[in-house]
Amino acid sequence: MSNINKIENLLLSYWNGKEKLWKAFWLMGFAFQIFLLFFFIFIIYIGSLIGLSWSIQITIFLISIIYTIWIYVSIWNCAYNVKKKYWGHIARFYIILNIILFFLLYSGIIEIESYQNIIKQS
Repeated sequence: MSNINKIENLLLSYWNGKEKLWKAFWLMGFAFQIFLLFFFIFIIYIGSLIGLSWSIQITIFLISIIYTIWIYVSIWNCAYNVKKKYWGHIARFYIILNIILFFLLYSGIIEIESYQNIIKQS
């Protein structure tokens, strides 16, 4: 089996809800997200050095959207792969809150002041 097939099977096992919730939430939803953040910062730095900052930013945005959809669906589908079902309820509630927050922020209904604005007001 090739490495691409192994990666595809791994991603599909999360997407189809066959993995444990703690793996979906903590490994793929938290630890892997931190890895992606550092990887994206590195790629933005390299892109700015070679003059591809806009194309790099668009690519990172698209990858981020795809990852976010994948991890939300994965956590939702893996939610009840736990011993205590209330963890599944909490995980699904967390996903719902994140989706609501996403739409409220990107629709402009709510705004979060930047750190610099908060410092200026102090």
